[in-house]
Amino acid sequence: MSRAYILATIDDALHFTDAQRAEIIDSYPKHEREARTKGIPTLGSGRIFPVAEDDIAIDRREFPSHWPRIGAMDFGWDHPFAAVELVWDRDTDTVYVSKTYRLREASPVLHASALRAWGRDLIWAWPRDGRRETLEGAGIPLAEQYRREGLNMIFEHAQFVDGAVSVEAGLMDIAHAHGNRPLQGVPGSE
Repeated sequence: MSRAYILATIDDALHFTDAQRAEIIDSYPKHEREARTKGIPTLGSGRIFPVAEDDIAIDRREFPSHWPRIGAMDFGWDHPFAAVELVWDRDTDTVYVSKTYRLREASPVLHASALRAWGRDLIWAWPRDGRRETLEGAGIPLAEQYRREGLNMIFEHAQFVDGAVSVEAGLMDIAHAHGNRPLQGVPGSE
């Protein structure tokens, strides 16, 4: 038995005229257009905010060294491990994503090796599943494995002041904090 993967986009729907295709595309919210017309993942499958990447991406640039920075990671094996470096311009209250890293099915040793290059003094925030022990770590919690590999992990997992850890609440706080101001990001290397 063999399988095939066929991707059909709206451009393959030849029964629509160009004008009809344009009307259909315009009927979708901007942040859903790539998913609905080209099959590119949307919210719930890789994307977090209901914003089109073109609306928030900027050209790669260097950021002043005096701007505060923090690293943040999300552990994963089947779903990719991911990390970002955030840089904050206090004058405009703008947070930039300055670096990104994403890799699946790799050990903390490999991830830490790549992330140490971002700077040994970079402080790393991590989720509560970092307290979980893994077979590969022989009973050592994930966050401690990264700490032992030279990453400057914060003492406790990331959480709200009251100890809550709701991902959805955090995302809504970020969206609300920016109001109508655009979220800013820099596509990173993986």
